[in-house]
Amino acid sequence: MKMKVQHEPHLSSGQDNYALKEGWRIVIYFYSCSYGASTEILSMMENVNPIDMVEEAILDFSLGDEEIAEDKLMKAVKLDSDCLDAWRALAEVRLARQDLTGAHAACEKALVIAPEDLTAKVSLSRILVAKGDKEGAEKATAEARILGWKEELKD
Repeated sequence: MKMKVQHEPHLSSGQDNYALKEGWRIVIYFYSCSYGASTEILSMMENVNPIDMVEEAILDFSLGDEEIAEDKLMKAVKLDSDCLDAWRALAEVRLARQDLTGAHAACEKALVIAPEDLTAKVSLSRILVAKGDKEGAEKATAEARILGWKEELKD
């Protein structure tokens, strides 16, 4: 089976039934040599906002759809690897799913993006407690307290 991908500019007229945005329409043609049949698949690559995906994932998570939430958050960080909200939410979802290694990795990524992020520090503390790292958890908790006090003093 051969595949050809063709990129075509696509501008929505505003009268479409699907509320398409400006973007690229990707036309994928599959050719089956043995059957001589061809199938055309049209899809629209929309400008997806990672924050919208994070909000959807949080809703999914709150409704108990943890796996769907994690998938959406992974898509969000693939769209924007510096999306702090996505990494923080991913850490919490993975913690809830008992994926402590994944939660720790997501939380560390959030802290690389924003080293003084109070939410990420609190999450790190909770993750380290779950992993049984008492010293690490105490250190993260102390750092979170200091960040919390800094926030209070700003106001």
